[in-house]
Amino acid sequence: MAQIVSSFCSSHAPMMLAATDAADSEQSQRFFAGVARAAEQARLSGAQAVVIVSNEHFTNFFLENFPQICIGVGESHVAPVERWLGLEPGNIPGHPQLGSDIAEGLLTRGFDPSFSHQLRLDHGVVSVYHQLSKAIDIPLIPILQNCAVPPMQPLRRCYEMGAALRLAIEASTSVEKVALVGTGGISHWVGHERSGEIDVDFDAWFLERFTLGDFEEIFQLTDEQLEEAGNGAHEIRSWVTVAGAFPERTPEILSYEAIKPWLTGMAVASFDRTFKSSHDLLTAGGIRGAHFE
Repeated sequence: MAQIVSSFCSSHAPMMLAATDAADSEQSQRFFAGVARAAEQARLSGAQAVVIVSNEHFTNFFLENFPQICIGVGESHVAPVERWLGLEPGNIPGHPQLGSDIAEGLLTRGFDPSFSHQLRLDHGVVSVYHQLSKAIDIPLIPILQNCAVPPMQPLRRCYEMGAALRLAIEASTSVEKVALVGTGGISHWVGHERSGEIDVDFDAWFLERFTLGDFEEIFQLTDEQLEEAGNGAHEIRSWVTVAGAFPERTPEILSYEAIKPWLTGMAVASFDRTFKSSHDLLTAGGIRGAHFE
């Protein structure tokens, strides 16, 4: 039976790869330090595969068919589709059996995912996977959620799916150790007159409730309220999904930076600790590891 041995959430942005140097060097260093710490924890855990929950950016689907959930079950995944990211295009290894086990496990637990043997992956998955597996040797099962086209899954439903996802992974006998990662958000606007703005207040509000496990307040957010933090803020669904897998754990914020050249509030949070500690989570200056400026 498989065990989830490491888990974290991270913002993604194409510019974190394509325009790394456009960001303030201190900001980017702090953000990448958080990603590096989370990725190192995942590697040291001995994970034999990684499940990444992200979102669809009209890379595979359009309005004629836009599933709420799609699981990549192929032998490999074409990535990245954006040739300008600065990464060599190629294939990321998949894990068909684990992917199929997850798809079947969600079906038996009240969710109806679609699946694909030929997913193409963009920065939403690749920008974080690349930090975790620079050698591109850890098998990947991508799970893409609809965070773009109404109607979208309610946030509570995403959290419930996280619980079902954990059970589906743990029921698999195809591997022993799995890392679970969520990518997306936080506040940002895409293809919008407000592109470039970052809602630091929303990011702080969300991260505080995320770290304290106060999901009832998060569940109350309507899509219209999320839009006030940017159409890209819907991507917090990935974070909420992963959090649903670990109701007994308190995540730790490893970094937060409002990186304007990347157009996004960039954060990293790790679930790789067992015990709650309010001292570790919060200081008088706010959430530890975060710079809300």
